Amino acid sequence: MVWSVFASLHQRKIYKIMDNITVFQWNDMITKTLIPNIVILSIYIVLGTCGNVLVLLVYSFQMKEPSDERYFIPILAAYDLIATIYCGVYMIIQCLNQITFTHNILCKTTQFFVGLTTFVPVLLLVTIAVQRYLKVCLPLKRELTLHVKRTALILTIVMSSLVALPIPFVYGSVQFHSLTTGIKGTRCGKLKEGHQLERAVYAIVLGILAVATVTTLIVLYLLIGSTVFRQLKRNTCKSSRVEFRNSMPKTDEGGASTTGKSCDDQNDIIADLDIKLPSSSKEQRLENDPQTTLSQLVGSEKRQKDNRRITHKLSIMFFVITLVFIFSFLPIVMLLLVEGLNKDFWEKMSNTERPSFMFLYHMFIINNIVNPFIYAFIDIKFREEATVFLNRVFQCKF
Repeated sequence: MVWSVFASLHQRKIYKIMDNITVFQWNDMITKTLIPNIVILSIYIVLGTCGNVLVLLVYSFQMKEPSDERYFIPILAAYDLIATIYCGVYMIIQCLNQITFTHNILCKTTQFFVGLTTFVPVLLLVTIAVQRYLKVCLPLKRELTLHVKRTALILTIVMSSLVALPIPFVYGSVQFHSLTTGIKGTRCGKLKEGHQLERAVYAIVLGILAVATVTTLIVLYLLIGSTVFRQLKRNTCKSSRVEFRNSMPKTDEGGASTTGKSCDDQNDIIADLDIKLPSSSKEQRLENDPQTTLSQLVGSEKRQKDNRRITHKLSIMFFVITLVFIFSFLPIVMLLLVEGLNKDFWEKMSNTERPSFMFLYHMFIINNIVNPFIYAFIDIKFREEATVFLNRVFQCKF
C-alpha cells in the first residue's frame, strides 16, 4: 500500500516536470537513458572495423594466392566493414535524435542504405552456403568458375537493392508524442498513415524472403553436415581396419615373422585407389616401378585427405557464421513484427524499458563484427597468416 502510494506520487512528479519541458529537453532525457546503448554501438564499430580491416589486409598481403575455398571471405569482410560503420554510426545518431529527427528525405535515404548494407552480407551467406554444398556434397561436379562467382556476387547486390528499394515508401519522419503529457516530437521510423497496400505487400514479401533464406541455409548445412559425418565415419572405419591389420603378425616365405605394416598400408591404399581408377590406369600403374608408384599413390591419398579436411573445416566455419546470423537477426525480426502489430509500440515504452529494447534492436550488427573472430578461432591458416602479418607490422608476437 505504502509502495503504491509512493510510486503514484513519483509518477505525478515526473508528469508535472514533463509538462514544463520542451521537445529538445525531452529528447535529452531519453538520450541520457540510452548512453549504455551508445557505448555498446561504439564498441561494435571499433571491433567490427578492426576485425574486418585485418581480414582484408591479411588476404591482400599474406594470402595472395587465389583460392576457391576462400574466394568470398574478403568480399564478405568488405561488406561487413561497410555495414558495421554505416549502421553503427546511424544507430548512434538515432539514439541522439529519438524525437528530433525532422528531415523526411534524409530518414528515407538512410533507411534505404541500412537495408542495402544489411541485405548484401545476408544474401552472401546464402551464396556461400550453395558453394559449400557443391564443394562437399557434389565434389565430382565442376567447381564454380571465376565468372560464375562474379555473376553470383553481382546478382546478390542487385537482389539486395531490389529488396531495399521499397524501404523509402515504408519509412519516414513520423510524429512521436507522449501519451501522458501530450508533448509532440518527430522520429525516423515506420510510417503510420498512407501507403497501406505497399506496406502490407512489402511486409509479406520481406517475411517470405526471411523464411526462405533461413530455410535454405538450414537445409543446405544439414545436407553438408550429413555428408561430412558420413565421410568422417568412413575414414574412421578405414583407419580402424588398417590398425587391426597392422597389429596382426605376418610370416614371410623364409619363416621370419614381421608386422606386415608397410605391406598392409600398400594394399589398403592400392585397393582404395583401384576402385577409383579405370582399368587402363590400373594396368599402367602395375607396369611401372612399384616403389615409385606407391610413393605417388601415398602422396595423392594424403593430398586428398588434406583437401577434405580443409573443406570440412571451412564448412563448419561458415555454418557457425550462419548460426550467428540467425541468432543476431532474430530479435530485430520479432521487434519489427510487434512494431507492425502495435503502431504505438515505441510511444508507449517507458524510459526504463527503452534501452533494453534498443539493445535487442541493434543486435543485428553483431552479425557483421564476429566473422573475423570466427576465422581466427577455426581457420588455422588464417590465424597463422594473421600472426605473421601482425608480427611484420608491430615487430612483436601475439
